[in-house]
Amino acid sequence: MGALRLSLRAKIVGPFVLIVALVGIIGTAAVTAQVTSEAVAEFNGSLFRASLLANDHLSLVEAARLTTLRAAAATTGVPEATNTRDTAALQRLLTPVVFNAAVPSLLLHVLDRQGSEVIVIGPDGPTAALSPSNEFVSEPAVAAVLAGRSDAQGDKYVFLRTDSAGTTVYWTGPIRNLTGQVVGVALVGEPLSAIAGAIRSSGADHVSFYGPSGAVLQSSLSTTSPLPASTRSMVQPDRPVRFSQSSGGQAYMNLLSDWTMRKVALGYVAVALNTAQLQAGLDQLRIFLLILFAAAALITLVIGLMLAGAITRPVQRLVGAMRAVAAGDLAQRAPAGPSDEIGYLGQVFNLMTNGLEEKTQALEDTYFAAIEALARAIDARDPYTYGHSARVAAFSLEIADELGYPKEKREGLRRAALLHDIGKIGIEDHILRKAGALNYIEEKQMHEHPVIGHQMLKDVPFLHSSLSGILHHHERWDGAGYPDTLGGDAIPLQVRILSVADVFDALTSDR
Repeated sequence: MGALRLSLRAKIVGPFVLIVALVGIIGTAAVTAQVTSEAVAEFNGSLFRASLLANDHLSLVEAARLTTLRAAAATTGVPEATNTRDTAALQRLLTPVVFNAAVPSLLLHVLDRQGSEVIVIGPDGPTAALSPSNEFVSEPAVAAVLAGRSDAQGDKYVFLRTDSAGTTVYWTGPIRNLTGQVVGVALVGEPLSAIAGAIRSSGADHVSFYGPSGAVLQSSLSTTSPLPASTRSMVQPDRPVRFSQSSGGQAYMNLLSDWTMRKVALGYVAVALNTAQLQAGLDQLRIFLLILFAAAALITLVIGLMLAGAITRPVQRLVGAMRAVAAGDLAQRAPAGPSDEIGYLGQVFNLMTNGLEEKTQALEDTYFAAIEALARAIDARDPYTYGHSARVAAFSLEIADELGYPKEKREGLRRAALLHDIGKIGIEDHILRKAGALNYIEEKQMHEHPVIGHQMLKDVPFLHSSLSGILHHHERWDGAGYPDTLGGDAIPLQVRILSVADVFDALTSDR
């Protein structure tokens, strides 16, 4: 199998394609990686800011609720009303405190010295406890307040309480009389769902609260799984943890941090951002870069093809001329090319072809002159046919002119006329010079001279256009001629002209 041959255009365009492919692929990959990294960094920054805002909001909530708690406990008349379980006085004194907090979901509970509920002021307004309730007595924070204990943070405590309505965050503190004695307990509570809703409005897509054991306390996601121990163990006060999860057919990235109030670890809080927007942006970026690369590659390829065409077209024309000359068409010339090395090569090729054509023509003329001399010598063998071939050639050209025979075929006709009887070299002299009629054997030998002439000249390239006249000049219109008994339109026009001229000379010559 021959070696693979690449065209000049392929050799020029190939490096263009290779360079564009390498630069495009590497460049696109690098740009995509860089922009992806920046987009991910921006997304992580947004997630981190959402987490900071969530923790800041929790701090503000804690400060606001403690302010409300202090205002309730310090309101003049509240200790006395609590001590006497005067719900009317408590309602009158504490309603302004609750409403000044401007939190619709705020819950304010007042407990007496025994921990029984005296009054609750909540979203539906203040209501007196119809029956004693000791539901908060079991809470360690409430028990500590009733006992008058304090810690490093003071005498205020925070705890979580979960019931059928959900989880609520409570801040609790003592109600003291003028002597400092604890006469009751005030509790300010806010549902965790309300806190989560306020955090979401500050920038996070979703917020989830988890207990110390990882149980889900509150989440705005449609489905949320408990936190595994491996995730909880990685959370540090100054090191939040990222984790991904799916909910409602959407992918979310979470940033989990510890949830601490008044130095009490209440659990964990996670803010979540939907990664769909990030992924959509990255997908759009990849599509844009792909289109940009494809457009750049196409433009570069078109430019490469145009440049290659400008370079290779003159070369291809020159190659075409070379092939034609190599095939024997010495009249072929390379078209004028650009004024560069290729154009100069075409000029040199044309000069070379001119010289080759002249030498070949001279050689053909010499060769034909020798053959023509041989044909005349054959004519001279028979005194009756001397000069016959030259006259037939002259008559043939006159007939051709009258018929409008193509000029480019005249030389082939002339040569056929001059050489049509060259095959008589193979016929014995006594047959050629016989004065009377030929017998059957002699006539049969005479009929061989067209074939002999054809065999002699068939390998001479410049006589190919004359061979039909040499071989068939004794064919007849009625098909009774020789050697192939051609008839009618099957006889080439060159042969018909030559045959008429041959017969005309025979009829008009003394023989």
